[in-house]
Amino acid sequence: MRTVRPRWTTAAGVVTALTAATLLSSASAAQGASPEELCGAGFGTVNSQALPNGAGTVYLLYNNDDGRNCAVTIRSGSGGPVYMDVGLRHAGDDSTAVWDSGSFAQYAGPVYLQAAGICVDWTGAISDRSITVHETNCGS
Repeated sequence: MRTVRPRWTTAAGVVTALTAATLLSSASAAQGASPEELCGAGFGTVNSQALPNGAGTVYLLYNNDDGRNCAVTIRSGSGGPVYMDVGLRHAGDDSTAVWDSGSFAQYAGPVYLQAAGICVDWTGAISDRSITVHETNCGS
C-alpha cells in the first residue's frame, strides 16, 4: 500500500529534511540493481540527488515513449533492512503523489507517475537522511 508522507515543502529547489527512522514491513531487494533495471524498459535517468552522508541516491527517470516518470531510492551500502522511501508528484499537487515506504535492504520503489510536460517534485529517504527536489524536469 502506498501512502503520502508529509515531507513536501513549498520552497523551490533542494530541501534536506530529517525523517523518523521507523521500520515498517520487511522486504528483500536484488543487490546492485540499476535505476533503469528497476524502472523497466524505456526509462532513462534524467536527474539524481545524493542523500546526505553518502546513504544512497534518489533517481528520477523518464520514458519518452509514454510520458511517465519513475523514481527510486537506492542505498549505497549493504546490510539488513532499514527504513527507506521514495515519492513522486506533479509539482505542488499532493493529490497526484505516489509513494513507497518500508523496511528494505537495497531500494525503495519504483513509483510511477504520468507527467509529460509537467514539472515534478520527488523525494527519497534512507533511515534519517532525506532529500526533496521541487519543480524539476518540466518537459515540453
